[in-house]
Amino acid sequence: MKARVIIISVVFILALSGAALAAGPFSGSWEMEIGLSPQQTKPFSAFSSTLDVGFTLGFLTLKSSSDFIIDGWLWQEFGLCASIGFITFDGVILFEPQSGSFLYTQGILTFDFDPFVLRWYSAMTGADSPYGLNYGHVLNLYGEVLGGAFSFESSTFFGADLSGISFTQVSSSTTPSLLTKTYKTDPTISPVTCNLCFSGEVLTFEASMFGCIDLTSTTTFASTGFESQEIELVFKHLFGVPLNLTLSYYFSLQTASHTFVPSLETDYGCLRIYSHLLGSGGTITGLEIYGVEFSATLGGTTIRSISNLNTTDYVITLPEYGSTIELKSEADANAHLYYPQSNWEIISLTTEIPPSGWGVTFSADTLFGTSTGLLFDWDRTDMGISVSVGGLFTFSTGITVDTTGFTEWTIGIRLRW
Repeated sequence: MKARVIIISVVFILALSGAALAAGPFSGSWEMEIGLSPQQTKPFSAFSSTLDVGFTLGFLTLKSSSDFIIDGWLWQEFGLCASIGFITFDGVILFEPQSGSFLYTQGILTFDFDPFVLRWYSAMTGADSPYGLNYGHVLNLYGEVLGGAFSFESSTFFGADLSGISFTQVSSSTTPSLLTKTYKTDPTISPVTCNLCFSGEVLTFEASMFGCIDLTSTTTFASTGFESQEIELVFKHLFGVPLNLTLSYYFSLQTASHTFVPSLETDYGCLRIYSHLLGSGGTITGLEIYGVEFSATLGGTTIRSISNLNTTDYVITLPEYGSTIELKSEADANAHLYYPQSNWEIISLTTEIPPSGWGVTFSADTLFGTSTGLLFDWDRTDMGISVSVGGLFTFSTGITVDTTGFTEWTIGIRLRW
């Protein structure tokens, strides 16, 4: 029996390797995850699958990305990328498969004249999208001089800006990250009136001086003319201690103001303290510590602890968003997903068994709540293991145990070629 398993495994690995070599101009990946809930009447609690396929021929690459969940076909995205010398074009188009509706398209034309880069962004939302029919363009110029010590960026808006736009569907059967598609160009900042109507301009200049001073200047124009001027001056590591002082000046047509914002840099190797200095009118009145993070690696094992000391205003973001502590208002504004706000502590243990690319990874994340009533306010534990075969095939499985018992078992696979 054992020999049969070994033979089948060897044949499977050889088949994957052969498929990768024979793929030629084709490339892609397939990811699938199934969630099982032992305590529910319906055993399948979640299902997600993403198929990415690319075809490259010379300077041209065609791409397709399809997302599926337990409710059916979720998103369909087509892309095109072409590169000839210093000219690159990258385009994408998004459909909602259930209704066949066209939602969004974006094209980025880039001219790379190092150290200067000129980009032309164009985007349009469909008539059946939540934003209605809209289109717009952005002309962006970026450059660096003196080895990056000085940089500038100019963004001219023609019915669009680069603040980002998101499309979201609702489902309880998959992770929130799969339900949202986000793109850079937002063509909905002004009603459709003409194809190239000026709607704004942002000029940004940044400079680093003497290794301890950062200067940022941002000038904003609206369609009617000058709107605001903001200057930020940061003095770093004053007096040889981890102390940063920030001076911000803001001017507009109607008002002028300045603020003095002291900040404390608190990253000491394996220990990081989330804090900021309190003050007003140029006077420091106190120090607020709202989080503590500890991380250490020994051999192939890493242990990490994140403590949120102010669950009213702050949250702990998910790993794909950095696993950091940030203001809830900022996380919501930037579409950063986070753990439930009541979770004040997360302890993570990750162990990697070599060799790299062919090994096994075990992880355990334990979350603590604010009022569970259990030992140490334990809320839940997620444990998982993944096995990678040369970067071509990855198998993963995990379980979730919370205050109600064994709640979920997930099985996932990922194949690349």
